[in-house]
Amino acid sequence: MSAPVRNHDAAAEQTYKEGINNNGHHIPATTANAGPGGAVPKPYQSMVSQVYDPQFFKIANPGPLGLIAFALTTFVLGLYQCGAGLPNSNPLGSVGPDQAVFGLAVFYGGTAQFIAGIMEFRVGNTFGTTVHCSYGAFWLAFAMFMVPQLGIKEAYGGDEHAFSFAVGIFLILWCFLTLVFFIAALRTNIAILTVLGLLVLAFFFLSVAQFISTTHTTAAVRVNRAGGVFAVLCALAAFYAGSAGLMTPATTWVVFPLGEFERSAAQTNPV
Repeated sequence: MSAPVRNHDAAAEQTYKEGINNNGHHIPATTANAGPGGAVPKPYQSMVSQVYDPQFFKIANPGPLGLIAFALTTFVLGLYQCGAGLPNSNPLGSVGPDQAVFGLAVFYGGTAQFIAGIMEFRVGNTFGTTVHCSYGAFWLAFAMFMVPQLGIKEAYGGDEHAFSFAVGIFLILWCFLTLVFFIAALRTNIAILTVLGLLVLAFFFLSVAQFISTTHTTAAVRVNRAGGVFAVLCALAAFYAGSAGLMTPATTWVVFPLGEFERSAAQTNPV
C-alpha cells in the first residue's frame, strides 16, 4: 500500500514558486538588512525557508523493502535447513553450514527490514511497523547465535540437549507470535496470509526439530527439513508480495495481483 501524500494549498505553492519576497528566491525578508559585506545577523545564519514543497514530503512505500529483505534471508536459511551445502558424503545430515547467512541476517533481513518497520511507523501503519520491526529484530537475534565470541552455546557447558531445547523455545515463541500476526492480517490479502501461514508452519517444524534433536535424531532430521521446505516456500511468497509492491503503473506494465479481499463501505482499513 502506497503512503499517502499530503495536500498543499494553492497559496503555499504560489509562495514556493515566487519566493518569500516575490523575487524567485527563498530568502527571509530579514536578511535584506544584512550588515557590511553581506554578513547576515547570527539568528538567521542557519535559517531555512519554511515554505512547503510537496516534493520534500513524499514518503516511499516501505512494504516492498521489508518483504524482499525478509524473503532473501529466509530463502537462504531455508535452503540450509533443507541440507543445502552439506557434502555428498553426508546425505543424512540435517542442517547445512549456515554461516553464509550471517551477513544477510544482520544487514538485510535484520537492519534493512527494521528500517522498513520504522518507515511504516512514519506512514501510520501499525501492522506493518509491528511485523517488520519484529522480524528485523528476529534476524538480528538469530545472527547472534553465529557469533562465537558471545559464547551463547558455550554457556550451556556442552549440554547439547539443554541448548537445543532453548533454541526450540526461542523458535516456538516466534511461531506463536506469527500466528497472532496471521490472525491480525485476515482482512489484508491472500499474498500476506500465505506468507504468514507458511511461516507459522516453518517455525513450528523447526522448533519441534530442536526439541527432539538429541532424543530422536532421525526424526529430527526429517522434521527439520520439513521446516526448511516451508521456509523456502514462505520466502517465495514474500518475494512475490514484495515484488507486487514494486510493480506500479508509473514504472511497469506488469501487475502482480495480491488477492485483495472485498470490503464493504462500512469497513475501515486496519491500522
